[in-house]
Amino acid sequence: MPVVPELIGLAGGAVAWEAMDALARPRRGLLGGSRAAIAGRAFVFLLLLGAWLGLFGRFWFALIASLITLAILVLISNAKQRSLYEPLVFSDFAFIPPMLRHPSLFYIERREGLALIGVTVLLLAVIAAWVGLEPRSIPVPAQLALLAAEAVVLGLSAFVLPWPQALTFADPVDPRGTIRRFGLALSLPTAWLRWCSEGRRPLPGLPPPEADADVDAVIVVQSESFVDLRRIGIATDLPEFDRLRPRALAQGLLEVPCFGAYTLRPEVSVITGLGVEAQSFDGLHPYLRPRRFAPASLAVALRGRGWRTVFLHPYDETFFRRRQAIPALGFERFIGQRDLPDAERSGYYISDAAVAGVIEDELRQARADGVQLFLVCVTMEAHDPFRPGRVPGKDQPLQQYLHHIGHADAMLARLAAHFDAAAERVLLAFYGDHAPVLKEVDPERERRTDFMILDCGRAAPRPDEEGAAPVQWRPEQINRFIRSWLGGSGGAG
Repeated sequence: MPVVPELIGLAGGAVAWEAMDALARPRRGLLGGSRAAIAGRAFVFLLLLGAWLGLFGRFWFALIASLITLAILVLISNAKQRSLYEPLVFSDFAFIPPMLRHPSLFYIERREGLALIGVTVLLLAVIAAWVGLEPRSIPVPAQLALLAAEAVVLGLSAFVLPWPQALTFADPVDPRGTIRRFGLALSLPTAWLRWCSEGRRPLPGLPPPEADADVDAVIVVQSESFVDLRRIGIATDLPEFDRLRPRALAQGLLEVPCFGAYTLRPEVSVITGLGVEAQSFDGLHPYLRPRRFAPASLAVALRGRGWRTVFLHPYDETFFRRRQAIPALGFERFIGQRDLPDAERSGYYISDAAVAGVIEDELRQARADGVQLFLVCVTMEAHDPFRPGRVPGKDQPLQQYLHHIGHADAMLARLAAHFDAAAERVLLAFYGDHAPVLKEVDPERERRTDFMILDCGRAAPRPDEEGAAPVQWRPEQINRFIRSWLGGSGGAG
């Protein structure tokens, strides 16, 4: 094939690739980053170009397809950045099946879905027409050899050779800083390769708790989007949360590793006691490899001591791969949406009141069976999307959110009162997973949630009237408090 036009096209494509990658938000400067990062972005461009060339054997098609691929990724990443304050990360590709099953959770309604189908059909038609019109640039044997060479390089990098930290142009704790420093095209594959490499080494673990406390149950409630918006100037009615503050063992703000989504991130930190730094790239989607987290799981430790371990989430148990993850983390029972066919709903989801009733039933049964109960509940009532018709008479998203958060507040009070009356000793931890996606909530201004830990039951000591001073914790500190409290030391954060 002629060489000069293709070389000119390759040079122009490399420039376009660099410019397009610089459009990913938060933006970096053109040719930004270290020399290694610039070279890395060029290498990723060549790898993707080689993959398209190997698949279709046509140079110009491969060049344009590479640029379109990056353009699509940048558009998706920027859309995610606008709504969730985080750019696209490699683990987001695991959300494609859940997105197809539950498009409304990703703000894909019927109109948007039809538009996506139309665009996909159009792209397929363009691909077919282009491939039919452009003559083949390389023969089929060369295509196969190119694909084989790329597969070998990828396989060795992902599954055999340790991926060096110096070549990982991504930070699992700071995805936004990653894009600003290194760009999107380089961060996605190197983060995935590092994730693959880290999977060959164990995650750190915590020693099992002594669990000497004479306690009926430990109940952990991760309340969907529970945030006291009064601290950003929005009137929020949480009378029960305020009333219970003076008797809290610990209470305050929770610095969570997400905004508006990724419920599983604080969830797994509370279950295991592992923070985002310890989880590294697994922390972006912990349930892709849940067995790595099992040795640190509090559920595993307590189940080994004879406790009953229950996970309650009133939604599709396949979402976030919980169907595989929850048993791997040591929970012997998973109560999901299909187990609650007649449960009351509020808005689109099973209500917090119905969930509270299930928790009460589980504690009642555990006491009747003479076993201690460790139950983790992840609620759904306040989950978005917020749109007209969800709550009668309240069409504004903020109104709907405050309506549901009021129910979460009532749930907390109901559980505390029930435990006080029906059990000797129950530790109740209640916290929000992330801030809600609302135009009134600016992630630059506030991303923290609220939490409270109560010692409930007839035998529970009552603290001083002033209660615990407010603190700012991270989710893993709730786990460590529970472990310490079970060991009889009163719970050190």
